Amino acid sequence: MEVKCYLFVLLGSTLFVDKSRDRHCPAINLFLKDHRRLTDYTWGAGALAYLYRQLGVATRAGSKGLCGCLTLLQAWIYEYFPLFRPSQLPQSPDAPRASSWISPRLPGGDDARHRLALYRLLLDELSADDVTWTPYGRDGYTYITGIIHFSDIVEGYDPARCLR
Repeated sequence: MEVKCYLFVLLGSTLFVDKSRDRHCPAINLFLKDHRRLTDYTWGAGALAYLYRQLGVATRAGSKGLCGCLTLLQAWIYEYFPLFRPSQLPQSPDAPRASSWISPRLPGGDDARHRLALYRLLLDELSADDVTWTPYGRDGYTYITGIIHFSDIVEGYDPARCLR
C-alpha cells in the first residue's frame, strides 16, 4: 500500500501535475491497481498526451495557468529554440536528453520582470530562421502521425503541423 501511495504522489507531482496543489489526476489510480504491470505502460506517451491536453486548456480565454509535465515542455523549448537554450553537458546517447541542460539560477523580483519582458520581445521578433526545425538532425526524428492515448485523453500527433 505504501508503494502505491508513493507512486501516486510521485506521478501526480511530476508527470500529471494539475493546478490544485492538493489533488491529482484520478486516471493515475487506474494504472496503479496492479503494481506488477507498471512497466507495461508507456509513461512518456501518457505525460505527452496529458501535456498536450493541458496546453489546449491553457489557450482558452480565462485560463490563468498551465499544468502538465513542464520539464518536458522546457526541454522541447531548448531543443527547438536556440535563442532560449542554456548550456549543455556532454552525455552518452542513451541518457535522457532533458537531463543534459544546465538550468540557470534566475533571480526574482524586478530582475524576473525584466527577463520576462525580454523573453516576450524575443518571441515577438522570432523568425523561421530562429527555430531548429529538425533538432535531432535531418533524419533524426520520426515521421509517424496518429494519436497519443492515455486514459480518457486522446490527442492527435502530426509533426508536420510544426514544420515549415
